[in-house]
Amino acid sequence: MRLVQSPLAQAGLDSDLHAKQWRLVHSSIPQDDGTEFTYSEELFTVRDYSEGLPGLVWRNFFGPPFIRMFGQRLQSLPSDCLARFGEDLVLVQPYALPSDAGTPSGIARERELISLLGPECFYDHQLHSLPSRRPFLDLLGQSFH
Repeated sequence: MRLVQSPLAQAGLDSDLHAKQWRLVHSSIPQDDGTEFTYSEELFTVRDYSEGLPGLVWRNFFGPPFIRMFGQRLQSLPSDCLARFGEDLVLVQPYALPSDAGTPSGIARERELISLLGPECFYDHQLHSLPSRRPFLDLLGQSFH
């Protein structure tokens, strides 16, 4: 993260990352003969971290903009889910194994941590709405949050 100056790194199963970063949208176009042409396309939930977070995955490394955005809420996380690496890097890990993603217990743990960190910081997959709270970044990627 420091090497590429990114405030966010996430690691998990490809299927879990994909499910949080994309959503399937079904659409129809009326045809001249009265029928409809129906198709599906995948759309981003959030394009990048400047729009907020798509969710939590197995390992979530947060840099200064996200640490400031979450603020004191990070301290409310269970100790087995949070690791600090100095003042400017934290790891939030909802479950021990990446294969726990998508399981009932994994989903419940993600929801618990999101509720503690602030659901307004995350994409709402039920309402398909963007996060209302995002980290503040300048044009060059330096954080001012």
